[in-house]
Amino acid sequence: MFQTFYDHCKRNDYWLPNQKILLAISGGVDSMVLLELMRTAAKKDQLTLVVVHIDHQLRTESAAEASYLKNYCEKLEIPYYSKIWGEADKSQNTEARARRFRYDFFSEIMTQDGIPILMTAHHSDDQAETLLMKLTRGSVLSNLVGIRKKQSFGTGELIRPFLIFSKEEVRQFAEKTGIVYFEDQTNQSDAYMRNRLRHQVIPVLKKENPKFLEHMASFSEQITLADELIQTVIEPKYDRWVEKTTDGWVIQLSELKREKRSIQTFFLIDLFQRTIIPEGVAISQLQIKQLINMFDQSAPQLSMDIAQGWQVVKEYNKFHLTKKESTYEGKTTYLDVNQHVFLSENEWLALEKVEETLELPETVKGWTEYSLLISGQIPLPLTIRHRQNGDRISLTSSLTKRLNRFFIDRKIPNSSREKAWVVLSAEGEIIWVPKFVNSYLSIPKETDKILYRLLYKIKE
Repeated sequence: MFQTFYDHCKRNDYWLPNQKILLAISGGVDSMVLLELMRTAAKKDQLTLVVVHIDHQLRTESAAEASYLKNYCEKLEIPYYSKIWGEADKSQNTEARARRFRYDFFSEIMTQDGIPILMTAHHSDDQAETLLMKLTRGSVLSNLVGIRKKQSFGTGELIRPFLIFSKEEVRQFAEKTGIVYFEDQTNQSDAYMRNRLRHQVIPVLKKENPKFLEHMASFSEQITLADELIQTVIEPKYDRWVEKTTDGWVIQLSELKREKRSIQTFFLIDLFQRTIIPEGVAISQLQIKQLINMFDQSAPQLSMDIAQGWQVVKEYNKFHLTKKESTYEGKTTYLDVNQHVFLSENEWLALEKVEETLELPETVKGWTEYSLLISGQIPLPLTIRHRQNGDRISLTSSLTKRLNRFFIDRKIPNSSREKAWVVLSAEGEIIWVPKFVNSYLSIPKETDKILYRLLYKIKE
């Protein structure tokens, strides 16, 4: 078994002579066999091995097993690191949380000791179980690659050299060579989906076809290659079409709509995996289909809720992936000469006399600026609020228009209309809608001796 293992590792360039390698060792048969084979490989290639172990404290025996492993490594003069998963509540989502804890610690050790390679003892049975779990639960294509034999991780790479072996091959080697290992009794419980597949499903599939594990490994490899091919098509489009904003992402819908449905589907999957899925937001295939159907509708502005407050908002030739914001109605503030106010975290407004320039707050100096010179005859203080039903603005001396109608005529997206600020005189007449339009009433007269300047700055 060693020669097969060693040749496989060398053929795939899993390490270079004299490198450090971190081995994730649980104490079970798989990881103890990995440790034994890597000890032999280390002698051949002058490798430095480091062992890391996590005591999950899910079984009473775990402390004794950790102690044995520590003593074993000390005897072999192998550096040993361990950590206890000390969370009080381990009753919910145990597998995922424990895995996150393990790998965070592995990454920490790699960074701390400058170790470029982490190895785990996942084998072909683990691969089959993982693929069946994902197929059963439902998963997008890129997630069906299963367990990768090699991938970037932390400050280096994560390698799984045992994927060429079955669980039975590993166990037989351990029995033949007398390797000491510990049996985790929780692996016998069918409380976990993985164990149910391991005990009840995979044995039947192996009986149907003795090469079942090989076929699953081949399937995973094909999915990996297919995903790489898809990414060569999707990535350039993502780079061209997607722009990060302060409240989410904006995407060129006009470009996306020209593509085939296959491209649209994989683009949306990639978009969500790069943006909100890492934040714990789940996206279903049904939602992908609904979004594509929404994009095809003739209505220029539509929206669809995703999950956890996220939504997709279609606005003419673009769509936004953004968090729902609380209603903008009801917020009102006032502004007098030589005063300024933060309207939000990303917006600032000031009123100054032309000859008395205000000192800008350091925060806003790099923000985009809009300004308006207004008459000194406008009654103060100014009122600043969001748009309300019935708002009208004077465009000329004889023409007023409903503000809502102005937005429609200019094809201003609904989201921008809701966020727009309206600046009114003390008499309640609109003089400015920053970024969009100013009133005829705001235009200074030649006889005005006092002039004001409104400064609106926004972090875009």
